[in-house]
Amino acid sequence: MITPILKNYIYSYKNFDAPKQTHKVSESGNNVFDWDKLPSYKYYNYQISFGCSKEEEIKKYLKNKRKNLNRQHISYKNINLYNLNKLEGIQQDIDVFKGLSMRQIKFLAQHSTEFVLQRGCHNMCAHCYASAMPPSYQKSPDKINKIDFKDFEKLYYGFKELNKRLGFSIFKNSKNEYNTLFHDADSSTIFLQDDKGKVYDYLDLSKMVHELTDKIVLFDTAGWNIQDKKTQERMEKLVQKAASSDEYDFMEFNISTNPFHALNHLALRHLKNGNYEQYQKFRDIYTTRMANVLFTFTPLIEKEKVNLLVRALPNETRNAAGYREDDLLMLYSEVFIKLLQLYEQDYESGARKVIKDKEQIDKNLDYLNKGLKSVDKTMGINGRLANIVTDKKIHAYKKTKARTYKEPQKAVQLFPDGIIDVNGKFYITNWYECYPTDVQLNYCNKDKKTADINPSLNEKIVTSDMLDI
Repeated sequence: MITPILKNYIYSYKNFDAPKQTHKVSESGNNVFDWDKLPSYKYYNYQISFGCSKEEEIKKYLKNKRKNLNRQHISYKNINLYNLNKLEGIQQDIDVFKGLSMRQIKFLAQHSTEFVLQRGCHNMCAHCYASAMPPSYQKSPDKINKIDFKDFEKLYYGFKELNKRLGFSIFKNSKNEYNTLFHDADSSTIFLQDDKGKVYDYLDLSKMVHELTDKIVLFDTAGWNIQDKKTQERMEKLVQKAASSDEYDFMEFNISTNPFHALNHLALRHLKNGNYEQYQKFRDIYTTRMANVLFTFTPLIEKEKVNLLVRALPNETRNAAGYREDDLLMLYSEVFIKLLQLYEQDYESGARKVIKDKEQIDKNLDYLNKGLKSVDKTMGINGRLANIVTDKKIHAYKKTKARTYKEPQKAVQLFPDGIIDVNGKFYITNWYECYPTDVQLNYCNKDKKTADINPSLNEKIVTSDMLDI
């Protein structure tokens, strides 16, 4: 029953017209005020507001929450501090989020590590956690292997608008510190083109993602065919662009020379079969390729913006000759000898494309050698690598098994990273195992299929009612 005090407050409200037939009789015979006949109302600090739209409610909630946090000297730029129920609807009319709740959007944003723009890789490394196949294997009439630029725009402008409405990035304080634009593709092959023919290179696209998330964006390459003139030219331009400005200081460039690469893997197979001539042939092709990659990235090496992805199996791993730590260091020594030859040739020929004085040569090689001090021997032993590693006693193998979970509820709690595929579907991963979710962005190509996500994609699905946010 409405109290006299509240009743007087309601009926004295300025410009308020009391609704007709506002009383009904309860089963007990008492008069009960029919609240359904009143205009919309909400409580804010024990006050009642009439005629307030959902948008105005959200704005008011954000404003009051921000004030309260500021008074407590807490940064308001953290989605985890907000009641998602009170924010529900702020995503309204943002097309890329059609059909998604704020709970789902936050889950995606807080886990998103990979904004995948392209699927497929020609390097076919045997230790690839994503079990990458060439792009041609990942495209058919009902399957796509590259994001449509319109879909990337929808993602970019959608999150940009959402961040504007929130007053901060929804990616702030997420579970990871970096983003990539790939899952199973080499960064050297990634670029997009809009309907007008304008080409966006990896730096352009990374800058857009960085604007949304304010995170480091990784560029990883395991090299490209030395005969591929288009990729060579594109990489030369990209390196010069990144090296000539601090505009791209949020980028981290990683180069992987590894014994698992398909060319070196093939060379080792020939060696195992006693065909030394073929071993030398493919070994030479691979080391020449990687020397060219390092030469191309020299302007960034000189700015100490290049990291070497140094990965191998522990020396004690049985039955893995050619893939162990000592084998990796031998491989790098062959690459560095060829790189030195390229440096000397560049300087002595007078071309001086990257080497202006001889001191640069020693400085660059010293910097690269320092990158070999710490070899990563903790790779997940799954996918193709499981065919090479038969020694189940090594730490890397045990760790792989320890990091595998068979229940989606545990994955929601423990998996820190997420993958937004080229069709907008969202997956979570710990890089040893992946789970599909029922979250999908409203891409134009949302109904297209893509290649399976690896490593170890689970059949069970993480559903939105499991989300722990």
